[in-house]
Amino acid sequence: MKRLSLLLVAFGALLPVWSTVAAPVTVSTPVIPGQRFIVTDYGAVGDGRTMCTAAIRSAFAACAQAGGGQVVLPKGDFLCGPIELPARTDFHLVKGATLRMSHNRQDFALPEGRTANLIYAREVTDVQISGEGTIDGQGKPWWDRVRELAKHPDEAKKEPQRPQLIVFDRCERVRLAGVTTLNPPNTHCSVRRCVDVTVEDVTMTAPDESANTDGINLSGRNVIIRRCHIATGDDNIVFLSSYPAKDEGPGTANVLVSDCTLGVGHGMSIGSYTGGGLRDITVENVTFDGTTSGIRMKAARDRGGLVENITFRNVTMRKVRTPIFLSSYYPKEPKRPDDDRGEGVTPRTPVWRNIQIEGGTIQDCENSIIIWGLPERPFEDVKLKNLQITAERGAQVYHAKGIRFEGVSLNVKKGPPLTVHQAEVTGMEGTPLLPRK
Repeated sequence: MKRLSLLLVAFGALLPVWSTVAAPVTVSTPVIPGQRFIVTDYGAVGDGRTMCTAAIRSAFAACAQAGGGQVVLPKGDFLCGPIELPARTDFHLVKGATLRMSHNRQDFALPEGRTANLIYAREVTDVQISGEGTIDGQGKPWWDRVRELAKHPDEAKKEPQRPQLIVFDRCERVRLAGVTTLNPPNTHCSVRRCVDVTVEDVTMTAPDESANTDGINLSGRNVIIRRCHIATGDDNIVFLSSYPAKDEGPGTANVLVSDCTLGVGHGMSIGSYTGGGLRDITVENVTFDGTTSGIRMKAARDRGGLVENITFRNVTMRKVRTPIFLSSYYPKEPKRPDDDRGEGVTPRTPVWRNIQIEGGTIQDCENSIIIWGLPERPFEDVKLKNLQITAERGAQVYHAKGIRFEGVSLNVKKGPPLTVHQAEVTGMEGTPLLPRK
């Protein structure tokens, strides 16, 4: 144990030293020229039957040639394959407009078994999707295929990845505003390593049984997400960081999420890929109704990195299976915390510290709080303050230190309010984990 402790301290000295005070999040928004390009002027027909891919691409080409502007999808039902957004462009869907994704898989096939996404922008600046229209992925045939392949694992490994509805890849000044996205084959919107991102007033919907339909899947810096409603089949919002930023700081940082409502789905997540580091994420005034998890932080020994300065403030949860679930295991924990004797610390060992969850009402939930670190790298400095919780089961805190309960009311129907194992907890009396039978 002494040797393990020395190794932990030695590796800890190699971790990046980042500020523990989050700066206010400021985001630059896209700058778009004023000219407009209406897709019907380029041959698009909004009858729900005519393939409009070539016509819509022509409108974007004309926009790019003119130095940018607004490409308009008017009222109608436009069937479409993959389209790419150029720089300095706003794709504007008016009220009553629907961009409907083609069912033809060949429309999305790329060389080497790769798959195109419906709308994508790559390494451009000033790009926006706006309006009151709808983007419909018509994902059911793709989800049915996933269920079918679940019976044939070898065949599933050869299956190309399903398309996502919207992907912004390494872009600057990105905005997604007002639109509704429905039933994607895969994720609604992925934001990959972008800078200055705004997502606001967006509705994202898919059935809870739809496979891998994350709402917002995001890595990047300077991000505001506000006034969104997301109910879907996987993470409602998830923050990731597989790679550090170019300056070797955290890959995801300076994020504010506010005034959002999350319905069915897996909640607000960080991870499971955290190797590039995440820092300074604030979530406030968010409602969770019927999500599988509420606040979820997850990683594994081969996917971890430094995650710090994470704040949740004023949350409301109802009928959430596990409201607060912080874990250094993925996809599942051991049956008992003492089943894991620990391993050596590596650069991929998850590190979690300076996490605060303050102010909220959590009602009618199956579980309450789970904080489950690793023997060799416990969770550090987690503060739970002014929370009113009613649940079937009490809290579990395993392999953690600096866990503070302040003003937490935890009313449970089964077992002790708090069970601990190799944990340093203040503010609430813990019951040690029962020994093996």
